[in-house]
Amino acid sequence: MSTTETTQNTPVDTTAARHAPLPLGPKIAYGAGSFVDTVTNNALTVFGLFYFTAVCGVPGGSAGLALSAGLVVDAVLDPLIGSVSDRWRSRLGRRLPFMLLGLPLAMVAFVLIFSLPAGVSATTLFVMLLLLSVMLRLSVSLFNLPYLALGAELTDDYAERSKVAAWRWGLGMIGALAAVLIGFGFFFKGAGGLSHRAAYAPFALTCAAVATVGALIAIWGSFKLRHRAHPVTEDRSDWLRALLAGVAEIFRNRSFRILFGASALFFAAQGVAMSLGLHANTYFWRLHADSIKLVTVAYFCGLLIGAPLIGLVAPRFDKKRMLLLSVCVLIATQALPATLRLVGWLALEGRPLTLLLVANAAIGGLALTAAAIAASSMLADAADEHEYLFGHRREGLYFAGWSFASKVATGGGALIAGLVLEFSGLPSGTAAQAGIEVVLRPETVAVLGLAYGPGAALLSIAGVLLMLLYRLDRSAHTRILDQLAQRRAAG
Repeated sequence: MSTTETTQNTPVDTTAARHAPLPLGPKIAYGAGSFVDTVTNNALTVFGLFYFTAVCGVPGGSAGLALSAGLVVDAVLDPLIGSVSDRWRSRLGRRLPFMLLGLPLAMVAFVLIFSLPAGVSATTLFVMLLLLSVMLRLSVSLFNLPYLALGAELTDDYAERSKVAAWRWGLGMIGALAAVLIGFGFFFKGAGGLSHRAAYAPFALTCAAVATVGALIAIWGSFKLRHRAHPVTEDRSDWLRALLAGVAEIFRNRSFRILFGASALFFAAQGVAMSLGLHANTYFWRLHADSIKLVTVAYFCGLLIGAPLIGLVAPRFDKKRMLLLSVCVLIATQALPATLRLVGWLALEGRPLTLLLVANAAIGGLALTAAAIAASSMLADAADEHEYLFGHRREGLYFAGWSFASKVATGGGALIAGLVLEFSGLPSGTAAQAGIEVVLRPETVAVLGLAYGPGAALLSIAGVLLMLLYRLDRSAHTRILDQLAQRRAAG
């Protein structure tokens, strides 16, 4: 396998480049590309289900089905995107062409999904939501999967990968926090602001502009860093056979199977909790708009602040231990407050309750940051192990498989959330029809709190148990890199 390529008529040793530290500027430029996924996904997760059900009047089960269907269809096609990008050859490299195609499609779909028309039937709204959900998820994947795979190619160093993941996560959380602040701070502020239907389209346009700026910076930075990419070792012929063989091959790697299953459980838990977040804050905790904003912003501040902190300490710790510890903390923040409320041991109201939930949300965000950085870096390590075991680089398929797990699980979480709303008896169009101060039956409130808190945490607990089987640590990864270097030098 050749490790020398030519960039601008200058021979470049790609192996040496990947072992050299990545400068700060390129890390920031690359990390800005995470805006595409985090801005659109978090805007949809935080505001979407509330907008579709409480504002537009789509039944909870139908809205959950449409959102989850978009994720599932996208997830099924993710391996194809990853496989084709792994084998693509062009003057721009194998990742950038897909990023350039996916960006405009994603922004159009994102704006349209928050611009559903009034005065049409629930069936028409469901069909529109279903089609736009599929379009949005597919186009975001066209950008994001090659983008993530490129990140695994920027460095081969065990510790440096955690730093790259931390910058990507931290900048992504800036985008996510921007979406939340844009919503609560400008378009949905004030009493009943979330029920103002006309505010959602300009909100989406503003978020799309933020995501586009980040994406263009990342595209420029990725073009400058293309000399670090691994060379393409397979041709583009017989793509279907290669896709099926590649998918079967990645599931032969034990490390990938464990990461895949555990991630699916973690993402399902987050899908349930985040999709029900606004409903729980409004109807379970009975918070006013300003308090909801504080709790939501605190969560994203925890996500953001966690990135530089975890980026500093992650290289000093084993990734598996960091992941397990952070998920255990996350489980506590998910389960404890709602459980204590349900059993009558948490009677706080007003400002004291808001402060408690703000602190809990910030700690949960910090823990999720640590877990996400560790998992992303572990996946890149598993891709190295894959080359050692099978002789092929599969970064695109690895991140596509991880994305498949996350999207199916998050879609399942959104579906569960929609079914919970339907089962609990929460009427659709609640905010638009009666305002957010509507009084619900105690049974409805209890079901909402049970699913949002301890119910979601049970899925995370199952993920922790599965991660206990993971074995690829720092020393094993170092041995693998040494073996790969010897192979490349000999070949």
